Amino acid sequence: MSKSSNGPSARGHAEELGRRNVVGARSNAMRYSRTEYAKVVALQEEVSRADGDYQRLRNAYLDITRKEPSNEVGLAMIGADMDRAHARLQALIGLPRLPFTHEPSSVIRREVQRQADENH
Repeated sequence: MSKSSNGPSARGHAEELGRRNVVGARSNAMRYSRTEYAKVVALQEEVSRADGDYQRLRNAYLDITRKEPSNEVGLAMIGADMDRAHARLQALIGLPRLPFTHEPSSVIRREVQRQADENH
């Protein structure tokens, strides 16, 4: 019979493993306070949401560029949202906004156009 992966005994086992790892790594790593840890976890969740938003908008933009390349209003609206989501994601992970960086929507549009030209 295998032990359950959740429940009090699993949590106790995980805490015990965590304590052993912290004791072994105490001299090499800095420990976070509860508030610092909560901030790190919240930031990870925010980055994950921002990445999900960017990926959804990117996929929608790609879908429109392939199926309806003449839909300029749709491309402009989704492209602008995608560019803002990309900028937000870059800001969250600490990348500076560089003035010479192309907007992701224009880059994707060129890639799709190039692929379409290669296929024909």
